[in-house]
Amino acid sequence: MISNCRVCSLVVHKQRLLQKGTSKLHRTSTCIQVKSTNIIRSFAGSSHVQSPSTWSRHLTAEGLKANYFIDNQKWQQSSSRRLSSSSTSSPERLFPEELNILYDSKCNVCKLEMDFLARRDASRSVSLSQPRKLKLTDLEDESYNPNDPTNGGVTYAKAMASMHAVKPDGQVVEGVAVFSVAYDLVGLGWLFRFTEWPITKPIVQFGYDVFAKYRTSVTRGSSLESLVEAYEARQASKQPPEDCATGTCNIPVSDKR
Repeated sequence: MISNCRVCSLVVHKQRLLQKGTSKLHRTSTCIQVKSTNIIRSFAGSSHVQSPSTWSRHLTAEGLKANYFIDNQKWQQSSSRRLSSSSTSSPERLFPEELNILYDSKCNVCKLEMDFLARRDASRSVSLSQPRKLKLTDLEDESYNPNDPTNGGVTYAKAMASMHAVKPDGQVVEGVAVFSVAYDLVGLGWLFRFTEWPITKPIVQFGYDVFAKYRTSVTRGSSLESLVEAYEARQASKQPPEDCATGTCNIPVSDKR
């Protein structure tokens, strides 16, 4: 090869660089293998170590198994936490229906509306093959008990002053919201959608407050106060005198001569 040839010099230089790079790459690979072997030997604690390639495959398989085990454990722990949180955050239902409406059966307007909702609910229950959504509780029923959890602790006086309803989790709904929820459950929620608009909501609430204030006077011919007094008198008459709890009743006898 001619040394004065510029092209030949470049070719020779390139070949030398390639040989040098190959030698360096070989030394680096050998160093990596030696270090890997030492690490594996120290990890295994044994003087007999398989080839690095075999150990690599073995550690890869073991790593996959370990990752699977860890992921499986995490999934089980996450599932148990979800179940425990759902059991604590979802209390037991007080009744199977979706809403318990407390209403005044002696109010003709209230009675008509409750009858309509009950018929609508029953019709949808049959046509859609689903359970009833509404539970109706009469405030004037002698068995009405405000302390019953299904009635949400709502007293007779409070329920007569404005519409109340109880959800299965014990949450109490009051006023116009009762109608919105009830009609939505029977597929007619669109009728009361306007009551939730920011512009109309205060107007609707004001109108309902006025109606609730004079409802008993218009529909039953008696003020709310007089109805509450009559109810409390009936409840008091059902309670035995306090002394009777001991087995001896002290009934005062008037001296008439």
